[in-house]
Amino acid sequence: MDITSEYVAALRSCLTGEGDYTELSARLQAQDGGERSAHIFFALAGMALHLAARRRFPGGYTDADVIRLVGQARVMLGEGYEIDPLVAEATLRGALGDTAATANLEGLEMGTALFPLLIVLLEQEGITTDRMDDFLAEVLPLAEAWLAREQAASLSDGTR
Repeated sequence: MDITSEYVAALRSCLTGEGDYTELSARLQAQDGGERSAHIFFALAGMALHLAARRRFPGGYTDADVIRLVGQARVMLGEGYEIDPLVAEATLRGALGDTAATANLEGLEMGTALFPLLIVLLEQEGITTDRMDDFLAEVLPLAEAWLAREQAASLSDGTR
């Protein structure tokens, strides 16, 4: 499944604050339907979190590493945007390959933690606005491969 450049632009806008994310999102929803566009967008964002987390913890991680990163995300956001620390910890563990950590979480729950975690990880890696396109170019094939595997699995079990 191809992810169009508009999805990449929407994620870039969301992460950098440049451009009008709301307008891009509305256009994608009108073009592809709300459920499908959200699915594609969160596959792209989820793979961005996966890549950033794997880069941050290439040799593995400890519970303390996860708790510290979640704490940094919560501090960065400050008052006015609360993320559940347990959901954020599970989301980060899921991005690092612990599928059991996210087994009982809804996509929307994980979405509230995904972007703060991703922003902190990108800041720690020094990925600023001028390096964002290179990072997203690495994320895109991962997200397309994940969506293709998901589509193949759903076709083989007859759910689509």
